[in-house]
Parts: sequence; structure tokens; C-alpha cells
Amino acid sequence: MKIEEHIEHAEHAEHATGPGHKHAALLIAVLAAILAVSEQQAKRADIAVEENAVLAADTWNEYQAKSVRAAQANAFEQLAGTLDAPADASRLAVRQDFMKQMRSDAEHYEKDPKTGKTTLAAHARRYEQERQESLERAHTYDNAGAGLELGIVLSTASVITSSKLLLRFGFVMGAIGLVLALFGAIAPGLVVF
Repeated sequence: MKIEEHIEHAEHAEHATGPGHKHAALLIAVLAAILAVSEQQAKRADIAVEENAVLAADTWNEYQAKSVRAAQANAFEQLAGTLDAPADASRLAVRQDFMKQMRSDAEHYEKDPKTGKTTLAAHARRYEQERQESLERAHTYDNAGAGLELGIVLSTASVITSSKLLLRFGFVMGAIGLVLALFGAIAPGLVVF
């Protein structure tokens, strides 16, 4: 081979690994790193969805159990009130104490500040709200991941085809993915697909 041919091959090799490919490689690396973080945050959000769904269901189950107990206490109080009054004063006092206890139990099930139905309903609604926010966060991170993955694919294709247009589209898709990932962290409810 002549020296001119070696020089020409060297120029072609240098052109194939020119600055455009370095930019594409750097873009791919950055998008892959952001994708890894986005996927990890999406998984955390998915776990939070499941945890809050379980907590909400458990709390609503406890609420239902309190409702049943309150209904039973009310029914027992009403039943005791419909019975004939006993002739014995001590038995009458026991019945009145029983009715008072049932009334107190029913009120306790409804309004206890720690475990009453009102408190349980507020907790369950809070868990449902947290579940919904986590679900929105997970969807936003998933959409961010899709944008980042498209950016990586387009940037990789730009290296293969030496197309600057594909590299630009890869950059745009990566930027969209990054913006969605930021929305996932800051305000997931703003961007809903």
C-alpha cells in the first residue's frame, strides 16, 4: 500500500470516531445514568403505592369492624330496653348499667380520638391520598424512563448512521425524559398522561 492510502484510511478512521460520536457517547452515558435513577425512583413509588393500598385497606377493615361493634352495642342496648322491667331493684340496676355500658361502647367506637371510626376514616383517606400521589409519581417516572430510553436508542442509532438529526432527536427525547423525571420528583400530579 502506498502512503497516500494509509493516510486516507487514517482519515476515514478518524472521521468515523469524530467529535459527533463522542458527543453521542457522552449523551448516551448521561441518559443511561438519569434512566437508572428514574427507574429506581419509579420502583420506590410502586412500592409506596402497594404499601399505602394495604394500609388503606387495613384501616377501612378496622373501620368496618368498629361499625359492626357499634351496631351490636346499639342493638343490645335497644334489646335490653325492650325487655320487661325486672321486679328486683338489683336486677334493674344491672340492666341499666348494661344499657349505659352499651351506649358508652357505641360512642367509643364512633368517636374515640385514637381508634374511633372518625379517626380511622381520616387515616384511611390519608393513605388513599398518599397511594394516589405515589401512583402519579410512578407513572411520571415511567414516562420519563420511556423518554430517556428513546433518547438512548436514537443517540445510538445516530452513531451507527452518522446522523446528526438522530442525535438531535435523541437529545430532545432525553431532555423530555429529564423534565418528566424532575416533575416526578417535584410535582408528579402536574403531568398526567
